[in-house]
Amino acid sequence: MRIVVIGATGHIGTFLVPRLVRAGHDVVTVTRGSSTPYADSPEWQQVERVTADREQEDRDGTFGDRIAALRADAVVDLVCFTMSSADALVTALRGSGTHLVHCGSIWRAGVSHVLPVTEENATEPFGDYGVQKDAIARMLKRETAEGGLVTTSLHPGHISGPGWMPIGPLGNLDPTVWTKLSAGEPVEVPGLGAETMAHVHADDVAQAFQLAVEHRDAAAGEDFFVTAPTALTARGYAHLVASWFGQEARLEPVS
Repeated sequence: MRIVVIGATGHIGTFLVPRLVRAGHDVVTVTRGSSTPYADSPEWQQVERVTADREQEDRDGTFGDRIAALRADAVVDLVCFTMSSADALVTALRGSGTHLVHCGSIWRAGVSHVLPVTEENATEPFGDYGVQKDAIARMLKRETAEGGLVTTSLHPGHISGPGWMPIGPLGNLDPTVWTKLSAGEPVEVPGLGAETMAHVHADDVAQAFQLAVEHRDAAAGEDFFVTAPTALTARGYAHLVASWFGQEARLEPVS
C-alpha cells in the first residue's frame, strides 16, 4: 500500500513511519524539512521524502493538489488544525479512492461531566483548538456518510514519548513541577486535584493509525479516542512522580 504521512517527523510520525515500512508499505513523508524524528530508526532510509510548507501552500491553494498528485492509497494527516485546511484536502482527494486518516485530539471533548469520557457522552469543546478539531471530525464523518471521501478520525490523549515532556498535574509542559517533586517541595494542583489526564505513549498512538490504515473497511467513517485504558488524576499523577524520586507528594490546591 502506498501511504502518505503528513507531518511525519512529529511525535506520532516518529513511530508510525517505521511501523509502516516494517509492515511492507511504500511510505511517502511530507514535512517542512526543518526537523528530524524524535527517535532514529533505519526504516527512515527507505521512505520517499517530500518537503512542503503546508501553511503557505494552504494560503496559495496548492497543498491539496500536491498531496493528491502523490496518488496514495491512504493519506495520514497528523498536522491539520483548521476547517479550511481540512476542507481543502478533502476537496482535492475526493473521487481519488484515497483513505484519509485524520489526527484529531481528545480536546474535541469539553469539561468532563461523566467518567470515563466516551465518544457518546463527551461535552461541547472549548477553546479554538478543541472547537476546530471537533468541527473537522464532524465534517469528515459527514463526508464519508454522504458517499464522499473515505475518512477516519483518531483522537489521541496527552502524548508522551522521547523528546516530549509529559503533561503535568497543572495541565502543561512546565518542567518545574518535576523539580519540585524531586526535591520534596509543595506543588500546586488545580481545584481538588481530581481533574483527569489521559496519557498515552506515541508508539501506541502510531499503532492505532497503522491499524486504521490497514483495516480501511472497519475504520471507514469512524472516529476514535486513543488513550490509555484508565486516566490519572492530577493528584495521583503528582504522587506517582514523587514516588519515583523517593518523595511524598506535598500538594496545595489552587482555584
